[in-house]
Amino acid sequence: MSTIIYFLRHSEPTNKNNINNISNHDNAQVTNEKSFLSVSGEKRAEKLSKLEELSNIDSVYCSNYVRALETAKYIALENNTVINIDDRLNERKIGAIASMPMLEFEKLQMVDWSFKLPGGEALNQVKKRVVESVKNILMFETDNRVVVVSHATVLTCLLSAWCKVGRNYDDDIILEYNGETIIDGNWDTPALFKVEFDGMDVISVKYISLEDIW
Repeated sequence: MSTIIYFLRHSEPTNKNNINNISNHDNAQVTNEKSFLSVSGEKRAEKLSKLEELSNIDSVYCSNYVRALETAKYIALENNTVINIDDRLNERKIGAIASMPMLEFEKLQMVDWSFKLPGGEALNQVKKRVVESVKNILMFETDNRVVVVSHATVLTCLLSAWCKVGRNYDDDIILEYNGETIIDGNWDTPALFKVEFDGMDVISVKYISLEDIW
């Protein structure tokens, strides 16, 4: 027997341009945490939950961000289980970005995993907490089939623990496992990965394409 964990990036969030704040005192961090799924994102999440690959799931784990929970709820309902919330699965905290362009910030972090802004997290810190979360899941879910719903940056950090890390011509991260490309810069919403474990040891890492189900 082995433990199977499906790592899932949340479904498509609502476009920020479709939101007009008349009176909203949330800071950038809270706004990010509250970001919710678009209508098409809800439809994708529901359709994804009926995928045969995600049937007979024993447990669902999720970050506490709204868009992740809205994705996880369909899988939990379809498999008649609860959602276990673990904030170690939360997206990276950006911190005080001020006038720095987001793309510039992301590039700096991808080149230097110790770089962080005031009040934010370095990718090495994100990697440490998400790896700890997965170790706990493996302790409690031996030989089970599990879905973990999280975020692109977090899952990049996690997968880097098992995959070879490189960069493409755009300086985006490439992740490879046993010579197979798992990620090449771009992330879909949602995106799905299947990782098989023998105890705490990884047996295989696979990217599962969802292009044909929409």
